[in-house]
Amino acid sequence: MALFLEQIIDGDPVPTFVIDANHRITHWNRACAAISGVTSSEMVGTDLQWKIFYPSPRPVMADLIVNGSLEEQFETYYHGMFQRSKTIAGAFEAETFFPKLGSDGIWLFFTAAPLRDANGKLVGAIETLQDVTDRHRAEDDLRQYQNQLEELVDRRTSQLAEANASLEKDRRELEQLLSKVEEAQQQLLQSEKMAAIGQLAAGVAHEINNPVGFVNSNLGSLKSYVGQLLAVISAYEGGDPASIAQARQTADLDFLREDLPSLLAESQEGLGRVSKIVQDLKDFSHVDQAEHQQADLNAAMESTLNVVWNELKYKAEVIRQFGDIPLVDCIPAQINQVFLNLLVNAAQAIPQQGKIFVRSGAENGHVWFEVEDTGQGMTDEVRHKIFDPFFTTKPIGKGTGLGLSISYDIIVKKHHGRMDVASQPGKGSCFRLWLPLAAQEAA
Repeated sequence: MALFLEQIIDGDPVPTFVIDANHRITHWNRACAAISGVTSSEMVGTDLQWKIFYPSPRPVMADLIVNGSLEEQFETYYHGMFQRSKTIAGAFEAETFFPKLGSDGIWLFFTAAPLRDANGKLVGAIETLQDVTDRHRAEDDLRQYQNQLEELVDRRTSQLAEANASLEKDRRELEQLLSKVEEAQQQLLQSEKMAAIGQLAAGVAHEINNPVGFVNSNLGSLKSYVGQLLAVISAYEGGDPASIAQARQTADLDFLREDLPSLLAESQEGLGRVSKIVQDLKDFSHVDQAEHQQADLNAAMESTLNVVWNELKYKAEVIRQFGDIPLVDCIPAQINQVFLNLLVNAAQAIPQQGKIFVRSGAENGHVWFEVEDTGQGMTDEVRHKIFDPFFTTKPIGKGTGLGLSISYDIIVKKHHGRMDVASQPGKGSCFRLWLPLAAQEAA
């Protein structure tokens, strides 16, 4: 089981390391080695995790988690650039620049969460790292290109009467700028997707830790039961009736007959849950395919709910109201990204425990999906801006302002569908997206 968990962590595309209660590194996965330039063999067993990120010894976020540090101690090291995770109990997250990494420094979004055994005792901490340098650069590039485009349009507005040669020059410049904007938007789409996975990774690890914990506990019991059964077999082989009776009484065979199937069934169920979580995360992290295909979007929504479940379960009861819908000609991975954005936004809009309704249906050659929450809702002023790039009402570090803009681009521009939103302050919001059944119907 320990080897199985180690393989899961080592194969995770998100850079991840784990420390024990003595601050010693127990896991340093391949992605972490790639981003730091230091191999697992050099790090496991040491307490030198600080050396990768900082010029002098100091605790990393996972160390503060193991120490049970208060927020004042986090403030000492992160100076207001951190916050508690709203989805993982006891976890913290931050985003900052590390000049020591890479050739020119790297921006990292990192999350550290406590690890506990089956009895709730703190046994270590897990920290995940997400390289968001490309996102920062792409954001800067996109702002620059948009500013250049606006300046160019303003400058040319007063020159419409100029000669055809000047207009042709403007046209070429605009085409080049629009090409760069499209390229930057595509980079942001993948960056936003991977950033979402990075944010969810610690929660997924937490989800995996629970079934792994009780499987480990069951294996301990099974080991004891096997020892007792072997003792009974040895007694029978010896042929001494007194020894046989004593071994049977010690083993309590009636209890073993009742408990063994239960332990095995629980363990199989736990391993099945781990396998499902890992497969859903693996499918979601694949680079988007450019080709349309027939897809069951009810199943796609269910898969996305599994991936994002740790973000939802502490905030809301999810109520599924799926209708019978036909297959849709679409790019499934892009639609999954939209589903994830809407679900995470719904959870973050709920200040305490609430409800999220997920509905689907089909009419007039289209399928539709709704994600409705009982959260804070929006004013009309905010509602009219939510699809604008970089517009966000979230705290610093909690959102790029690109999730809904990218979702709108995927549904409306790439799939020729429609996105509607209804909201009332204090009552929640409802997002509905429409998709044509076939690509040719979207022309």
